[in-house]
Amino acid sequence: MSKNIVGLFFTVFILAFFLYLHPGPVSGLTSCPTDDPCRNKSDTNERVSCYTDVVNICSAQRQNMAAQIVYLSTSIELTSAKAEVTRAKIIQIEKDIVSLSEKIEKLETSLTKISQVLLDRIAATYKLGEKSYLSLVLSSNGFSDFVNRFKYMQKVQIHDRKLLFQLQNSKENFKDQKQQREDKKIELDAAKKQLEREQNTLAVQKKEKELFLETTRSSETRYRQELDAARREAEGIQRAASILSSAGVPAKISKGDVIGIMGNTGFSTGAHLHFAVYNLSEGDLSRFNFNSGYENPFNILRSRDLPFEATSCDDVSPNQKTNKSIGGGSWDWPMENPSITQCYGHTPWSWRYQTGIHNGIDMYDDKNTLVKAVEGGNKYVYRGGQSAGNGVFIFHDNGKMTLYWHLQ
Repeated sequence: MSKNIVGLFFTVFILAFFLYLHPGPVSGLTSCPTDDPCRNKSDTNERVSCYTDVVNICSAQRQNMAAQIVYLSTSIELTSAKAEVTRAKIIQIEKDIVSLSEKIEKLETSLTKISQVLLDRIAATYKLGEKSYLSLVLSSNGFSDFVNRFKYMQKVQIHDRKLLFQLQNSKENFKDQKQQREDKKIELDAAKKQLEREQNTLAVQKKEKELFLETTRSSETRYRQELDAARREAEGIQRAASILSSAGVPAKISKGDVIGIMGNTGFSTGAHLHFAVYNLSEGDLSRFNFNSGYENPFNILRSRDLPFEATSCDDVSPNQKTNKSIGGGSWDWPMENPSITQCYGHTPWSWRYQTGIHNGIDMYDDKNTLVKAVEGGNKYVYRGGQSAGNGVFIFHDNGKMTLYWHLQ
């Protein structure tokens, strides 16, 4: 056997051994599974790691309804496992706090005793007064008695110093233990808040799966129709940007000017406004990409209290309409008194979109259907009709573009 063959064999052996010690995610899983590969893992942390791998794999491979259901189910299992880990953490922190409290109580008792002994020693020393070496010599019955008395005084002084050291050490230990307990209380509070978030996420995920099954009715055809509608909507907006970039004529518009009326054109599930914000300058309209360059519209719209539909957002109750304060910017809202039907980002409905993200916010206003410009800029109007969709693109001086879609 030649040296090259031996070397190759050795390299293969080392690689195989390394892979044995460091297996890939979920034992080499590369496609979204049809069953639960993590169900037999008894350790909660191992289940969290396993489900994380499955969710990551399935999130990129949701070509059919079965894979989507696995993704939704595994996401639920992952959050449940995380909540279980957090509950165990809370229990351990509470035990640590009890243990620290017991130590603090014992240290407090020790401090009290040592302090009392020192007070007694100080009082005794004060009453006795300081004895000079001359008085010690004069009061001693011979040299041997003097030596014994001198040694006794030294032992008393050493004992007093030990008491002082013990007192100082106990004080420092007492202080450290109290600080540790305060740190644990802060950690406990954070863990409880984390558990609350995980429980809320779990409720949302369960509702999301319920909505998914209700919407698709366990039909692969309906699932494909939902995905296709979202895809065609994105393509319609993309096509509109392409046409406007080559043939669009901009018009100057001021903040608050009416730009259209809320409608249901372009694969809308009902009359509403899709409002999105992109980081895109007017000269780059030809480079517009529906699935990139967007940001959360709530960050640029001014704060106000608005109603949110029950399934509009992940952080909104999945069972009832909720009012909450939203908005962190200074721009006006595009509608007078809107209700939010779908938030930005991951939502109970965002499984429909290619990226798994809703890149804008959906809203409606039944009393006033007028849509207004949130800020001044250059307006481009696209009219594709009922099927293709109608919308407005406005470019602003700060390098942002706002999109208004589904207009009448």
